Amino acid sequence: LAESEALMRRSNPAFIPRNHKVEEALRAASAGDLTVMHQLLDVLSTPYDHDRDLPAFSAPGEQTGNYRTFCGT
Repeated sequence: LAESEALMRRSNPAFIPRNHKVEEALRAASAGDLTVMHQLLDVLSTPYDHDRDLPAFSAPGEQTGNYRTFCGT
């Protein structure tokens, strides 16, 4: 990797806890299914692993109009 790309990878996580994935895990856990939560926690346990190809965990959620997050933004 070029030095600038290596710095970028060290500074920017490949995976972040996107709201739609957290909400999906919470819904499943509320229904008694913890597998979705375990998947999310597995991905987030190595957020800087840019070599993992997990598009479902790096893609933004669908835009469905105004969206209010848990933190109020």
